[in-house]
Amino acid sequence: MTGIEDGAEHRTTERMDLALQISIPGQEGKTVNISASGVYFEVVTSDMNAFSTGTTLPIKIDAVTNTPGCDERKVKLHGQGLIVRNEIKDVTGDGNRLGIALEFKDRLEISVDEP
Repeated sequence: MTGIEDGAEHRTTERMDLALQISIPGQEGKTVNISASGVYFEVVTSDMNAFSTGTTLPIKIDAVTNTPGCDERKVKLHGQGLIVRNEIKDVTGDGNRLGIALEFKDRLEISVDEP
């Protein structure tokens, strides 16, 4: 694990445990939790350098609404974030499964696909 390693709680906003699709250049992953200030996600990669602490990444997070009585709609969040921590969770045949803590640089933009 790299980055903040003392085990102290550094979160400033409440996180929600949500598994959503996250896209970064050339990669797809799944979020573990998300807040207004950042996201923790997992990705399988053989390119460890792409996820080094201090790296800025453009991201896109996709979600689907599921409101009773309403049409399903796709919501997209996009913006940039700074990798503040990474850790190898597992080694697979396809590469390392990494846990990545990303702090949003600015508010994410939101768009909705109309039904």
